[in-house]
Amino acid sequence: MYSISVKTFANLEPLLAAELAALGATDIFPGKRVVHCTGDLSLVYRLNYELRTGLRVLVQLTSFKCRKPDDLHRKAMEFAWEDFMGLENTFSIDPNVRSAQYRHPHFAALKLKDAIADRFVKLTGRRPDVNPDQPDVKIHLHIDEEKVTISLDSSGNSLNQRGYRDSGGMAPLNEVLAAAMIQFTGWKGDTPFYDPMCGSGTLAIEAAMIAGNIPSQWKRPRFGFMSWPAFDKTLWKTVVQDAHAKTNESTVPVYASDSDRMQLKQAARNISLAGLTDRIHLSTEDFFVLDPHSDPGILVLNPPYGERMDEEQILHFYKRIGESFKHRWSGFKAWVISSNIEALKQIGLKSSKKVDLFNGNLPCRFQGYELYAGSRRKPAEAEIAE
Repeated sequence: MYSISVKTFANLEPLLAAELAALGATDIFPGKRVVHCTGDLSLVYRLNYELRTGLRVLVQLTSFKCRKPDDLHRKAMEFAWEDFMGLENTFSIDPNVRSAQYRHPHFAALKLKDAIADRFVKLTGRRPDVNPDQPDVKIHLHIDEEKVTISLDSSGNSLNQRGYRDSGGMAPLNEVLAAAMIQFTGWKGDTPFYDPMCGSGTLAIEAAMIAGNIPSQWKRPRFGFMSWPAFDKTLWKTVVQDAHAKTNESTVPVYASDSDRMQLKQAARNISLAGLTDRIHLSTEDFFVLDPHSDPGILVLNPPYGERMDEEQILHFYKRIGESFKHRWSGFKAWVISSNIEALKQIGLKSSKKVDLFNGNLPCRFQGYELYAGSRRKPAEAEIAE
């Protein structure tokens, strides 16, 4: 059994913990932007292939205490690195250090790099090469005061890189964040889904995969664990087959639209790369004149935050969003993400739920609204903004 740590974004830990439990992990323990668990090699493969809210799956190799910097080199050199990489493999080290012993994280990384190289020189007379950009084996070094934990990154590239994004548009939404937003709404793929400011189509793509129970990485060609000497091709094939056996031919409509034709071209390309052209209804629509194409369902918006508009324009834009909610989307559940809290207030409806998230480095608020039939009331009776 392996000790596994899965990285994620801030405030997504509960969603990730639930996913881990559903996929068979045990000893689940959430931390800060990480969730720890235990599982076998098949779980390591399964988490990489199916997780929607995880960024990296780290497999712990060893842990020990260092009372002085040279302890790191000495103890790391004792570890059997040859069981996890060969001379033909390039490697890199990603340090995360909080310790007074080390002047800089890269000093600790250098100590570990030298230990690995010296281990191979002692055994073979040669050393593997370092490749900081595209290594075969990525090693994570975590030091918290005297405690050292060394892990292998089984994912390679971050798991938000699903393999379907050809072009992200002007402000691409991270795939992991998009999947988390959908999960926060409580949508299970059982009612119509609308993404009426779709940009490059990320929300709609993640929604269609959730509805069809399609593995998040089914279009991704490679993972870090495929470079390990102990990579089990037969086990990997079984994991992939088992995941695809759980998919379904969902007929729940997923609608994606935007008024920007260039963005829609990018969305169409990404949807095609995701293999979901038959599952997503893509169209050129202006949200402010758009009427629902179906019975009530869920509506998720990632509108402009105001970086390219002046204050008056952005406040008016969000006021129009609220007016459209009230007059066109009665019976729906609507959700909006934005970093502009003042603009969110202009929607003019009391939110039913709020979640603090980050879109890149931007702190954002993700707010939900229950658009009851009463949303069509006269302005004097309407719910006021918070």
